[in-house]
Amino acid sequence: MDNQTECKRIFLSLSAIFLPVSVGFIAVMVTLMMVLNRQLFPLVVPIISLVSSVLLGWAGMQYSNRVRFHFAACFLCLTGSLLLLLDLGWITIPLPGIWPFLMLFVGCSFMYSGYLKKRQLHPSYIVPAIAFTGLGFVFLLFSTEIITVSFISVALWWFPLLLLPTGISVLIWLFHRNKKPDNIDE
Repeated sequence: MDNQTECKRIFLSLSAIFLPVSVGFIAVMVTLMMVLNRQLFPLVVPIISLVSSVLLGWAGMQYSNRVRFHFAACFLCLTGSLLLLLDLGWITIPLPGIWPFLMLFVGCSFMYSGYLKKRQLHPSYIVPAIAFTGLGFVFLLFSTEIITVSFISVALWWFPLLLLPTGISVLIWLFHRNKKPDNIDE
């Protein structure tokens, strides 16, 4: 086995630890910042996020079939960029208000990593991307107060209305799943 293959194997083994630790660290730090509503370690968290993004992006190029590297690199790059802009004062968003952006970033990361893997829009990546992007957009509308009613009141009103067609669909599926079509000859 040559030296380059051995280095790739070692880096892949180390990534099993580095990837979840880097994403987990950023998630915990961002959550603490949102809960405490203050910056913790200005410029340190965005720089760690961006450096981790570069390392994981490089790993994604080395291991083209590893979607997790592309997903984490995209998410950390977007999150690090947002935090850097906040730390530099170029944008002003209250820290508790950045969580809808994180949902949008997860949706973008699904789209990016899925496209890089399949070279086309694949349902296993596009469906979660649309779901996270849609939720992020809806939550962004509520957090920026473009929609002036409270999220709780909307959820209490719409949840039963959404639950009704879902329940009917499940009941129809349960009754028709074992039924044979009439036009099949036996």
